[in-house]
Amino acid sequence: MYSKEDLQELKLKAILYLQSKTGMYSGYQECSVIYRNKSSSYFNHIMKRGRRGGNGIMETYIKDNNGDPRCPINNRLDGLFFSCNMDFETGEPSKDSPFGERRLRIDAYEMLFLDDYRMYFSDFYCFNSNKRGHYVNIVVTTPGSEADDFCKQHLVAISRKKNPFIHCRQGSKTVRKSCGVRVEIFFTDDVNIKELLGEELATFEDCQCTGYSKPNGLPKNLNCPHCNLEESDDSDTESCSDSDDSNSVPSYQYSPQNSWSWR
Repeated sequence: MYSKEDLQELKLKAILYLQSKTGMYSGYQECSVIYRNKSSSYFNHIMKRGRRGGNGIMETYIKDNNGDPRCPINNRLDGLFFSCNMDFETGEPSKDSPFGERRLRIDAYEMLFLDDYRMYFSDFYCFNSNKRGHYVNIVVTTPGSEADDFCKQHLVAISRKKNPFIHCRQGSKTVRKSCGVRVEIFFTDDVNIKELLGEELATFEDCQCTGYSKPNGLPKNLNCPHCNLEESDDSDTESCSDSDDSNSVPSYQYSPQNSWSWR
């Protein structure tokens, strides 16, 4: 398992990777929603009333082995994954999903930045034979919770207002995420979908299920020189490309006044 020092080094590699990006993969794009793609049966069970249903509460469960096998939260922390990655051309989530044909959309600012949550960096990885680029996982916790205590001990805290992955500047309700990596949010509280729907902060929509996900997650590409702490000498290392993410330009382009110092 990675130590906090290891994770600090891995976070630095993620930042250096972002700094190397140019063109459409540099800078930030606005992120109005975070979303969770699952099967209709998954959400139907949650919304069902009574002892056999979830009564509108989406409960956390244990993190699988997806990503780096040495990630400290694997099989040790409960949470719910949300994506915040937007199509560069439309500024909306992709219509495709390998996780299911139903999507829950939640207002990103209300979900992540309105309350006094904390954020932690937990992983930076890519997959074998995957042309969708690199991923960064961010854990979101409630201060004083068991999950927060665990993360303070094992993960690297980041500022919600100033970090290179996803942030919302003070006095603003505009959430921005990096164009250079795919950012995944691991939310460690149960989510009351019924309440969010009633407050018009969440909606359901259909998406196209393409492919499938593995029950215990996908393993990290341990030969990638960008997201591993020790580079492999394997000459057959497969390069990880972002070239298939989109052929369009992001809604938020990099410019000198938008650059940050992450030291």
